[in-house]
Amino acid sequence: MPRYAIAFVTAKPELVHQIVEMDSRDSAVKFFFQQHAAAHGYTPDAEGFAYFLEDFNSPEEPMGSILEL
Repeated sequence: MPRYAIAFVTAKPELVHQIVEMDSRDSAVKFFFQQHAAAHGYTPDAEGFAYFLEDFNSPEEPMGSILEL
């Protein structure tokens, strides 16, 4: 199963980093969101996930990155 290193810079700023083992990149990001969303101001629902992805993948200044290990 693939492993992914995920990093996210919060608004504080604080770096949150986790290595996740999931079957796909999308499921790894979703798992990371579920583990860290509430602690950093996102609601743990579909709307919160949409805002998280918007911040994570922002074309101007992305707050997150993911690498397959």
